[in-house]
Amino acid sequence: MKRKVIYTVTALLVIVVAIIAMCNIIVNNNAKGRVFDNPAEVPAMRTAVLLGTSPKSRYSEGPNLFFQARINAAVELYKNHKYKQLIISGEKRKGYDEPSAMKKNLIVRGIPANIIHMDGSGHRTFLSMRNIQEEYHADSIIIISQKWHNQRSIYLADHLGIYAVGYNAEDVHDFFAQLTHIRELLARVKLFKDVLF
Repeated sequence: MKRKVIYTVTALLVIVVAIIAMCNIIVNNNAKGRVFDNPAEVPAMRTAVLLGTSPKSRYSEGPNLFFQARINAAVELYKNHKYKQLIISGEKRKGYDEPSAMKKNLIVRGIPANIIHMDGSGHRTFLSMRNIQEEYHADSIIIISQKWHNQRSIYLADHLGIYAVGYNAEDVHDFFAQLTHIRELLARVKLFKDVLF
């Protein structure tokens, strides 16, 4: 009986790992040739979408390094004349406002306030992409986030009929960032649930 339980648990673990691996391979392959580290290589489009995150780390009392990297990336693209309007899509609720925090930082860095639009209903990446389609009627966009986030976002955009490329903000590799990377593996499984249902 004990051996049977061990076999069953092992088989389930193998299946789970295989599903996670398969989802990640599909998402990565789908984005091949459409995620860029060099701003000069990014095709110019009317609309860029900056995916929101908090200025403060969720795992420590320090700053969120993902936040600053995304701000830097949005500024780099603007300086390279790659977009004419920027939509910041993130979560906005009482006492917590990702788009406003990002907008404030971007204006300080020289991006004109009149080209920035805020979507406060993007508390999930799927909703961000859906809002871009339904509220802003964009059919082609540059997504600004870390590479792993861009890859997943491109898959969602494709599903919604939006042509997307990604500009990769610098990734973060400290201890707390590894927790985000682990979450991303599971988010890519959830992605297919969103797409199917």
